[in-house]
Amino acid sequence: MRRARWRYGVYDVAANTGWVNVGTDADTGAFAVESIRRWWTKIGALAYPQAKELLITADGGGSNGARLRLWKTQLGELAAETGLKITVCHLPPGTSKWNKLA
Repeated sequence: MRRARWRYGVYDVAANTGWVNVGTDADTGAFAVESIRRWWTKIGALAYPQAKELLITADGGGSNGARLRLWKTQLGELAAETGLKITVCHLPPGTSKWNKLA
């Protein structure tokens, strides 16, 4: 059986750089937040050691939708773990297909 590959990208506007996390896990809020966690741990915290807030713009569909409980609870855990105030702005569903990193 062939497993689907999922990818989540992070685009750092200030640094004009991108980062992509690829996995074969299910497309869930947990995978989406784990992607953000890995970016923060490997890049974000080092690049922005004084940061107290993180702004995420997310596609409104799929596993990071505005109404999905798992996405929200996982983000809450990430905020508690990192001490960051996390704000999410949802774009209309499907807009990520126009993202240059996709």
